[in-house]
Amino acid sequence: MKRILLLILVGVLTLSALAQKFVGGDISMLKEFINKGAVYKDKDGNIVEPITFFKQQGWNAMRVRLFVDPTRATEKEKREGVIQDLAYVKALGKRIKDAGLNFMLDFHYSDTWTHPGQHATPNAWSNMTIAEKTAQIALYTKECLEELKAAGATPDIIQTGNEISDGMLYPSGRVSVGGSTSTGDASWTNFAGYLASAIKACKEVCPNAKIAIHTELHAPNNVPKFYNILAQYPDVKFDIIGLSYYPDYHGELSVLDNVLTTLECQHPDKKIMIVETGYGFKWQISGATKNLTGTYPTTEEGQKKFTIDLIKLLNQHQNVNGLYWWYPEYTLNNIVFVNGNEDWNKNFTNGYWNGALFQYNTGKALPALYELPTFLNGEASIH
Repeated sequence: MKRILLLILVGVLTLSALAQKFVGGDISMLKEFINKGAVYKDKDGNIVEPITFFKQQGWNAMRVRLFVDPTRATEKEKREGVIQDLAYVKALGKRIKDAGLNFMLDFHYSDTWTHPGQHATPNAWSNMTIAEKTAQIALYTKECLEELKAAGATPDIIQTGNEISDGMLYPSGRVSVGGSTSTGDASWTNFAGYLASAIKACKEVCPNAKIAIHTELHAPNNVPKFYNILAQYPDVKFDIIGLSYYPDYHGELSVLDNVLTTLECQHPDKKIMIVETGYGFKWQISGATKNLTGTYPTTEEGQKKFTIDLIKLLNQHQNVNGLYWWYPEYTLNNIVFVNGNEDWNKNFTNGYWNGALFQYNTGKALPALYELPTFLNGEASIH
């Protein structure tokens, strides 16, 4: 009997561990694309409902961004995709949860895009003191999460800030990793205070949610330094190191490999997720500063090869348990391209997003989309 109970316990623990690996995409624009008439198809041209289709292929997780007041964004930024207010996220988040998928919420804590060099304080918070902003970020976080829970869209993973490699809520929360690393530095103190306040609010409303801190690799050597400095602030309690990795901006897979190895050595208690990645199937991603087309041609097969090699690398790192493709849902099928005709007057985006997982003109799924679930090593069917 003891042996049987032991085997059952081992089986339960094994299944629980397997269920904690996630693959999917940031589908923040999906609701808008569908509203505009986009038609999605599988590789054979059969029309599909995207979220159902993603799940059928083995995806088990989705990510959605949230802005404080996207109506304050410029028209250009709105056309780029700055539209996700709380009402939008509640509706899309509920669809994700109803499908039985893991839901990652990406707080931007700004009215528009945030990334290193740009993390504007929300307009409504701009005249607040440091103490007032620290309290406001908690209040805002709590109110958003309470509304999401009430709407049936409780997040499972919460990012307290988007690509905060150089801090957040500029200028008061801007930090320098390459410069001062003193915990007495005013900006680091402000930044850590903002994060701790947001995290505390998350845990009050969603105690079971995992907290992710999201950085990227524009200065790869600074990534481990960032988390080493953050470790000096005990109130910043988080579970996941989230990374953006785009080969067109950050270079070879070896760059990512080195960062992952260092992070695993220095922060063995943290899980690591690639929360944004992408590679072109026709052209390089806009603004590319690196060129890997010799290894990964900008073709459907080149995109697939990149995906295969990325997954192979990630599965060599035991702490890596998440992989999210950014903006996989982009397609202009039935929006710009209708019945073979091309009409850019109907476009609501600024040109092409070249790292999507659907053909822009036909809406057909690309080979890389089907490759992503191999990251799970067969765990999706067990889950």
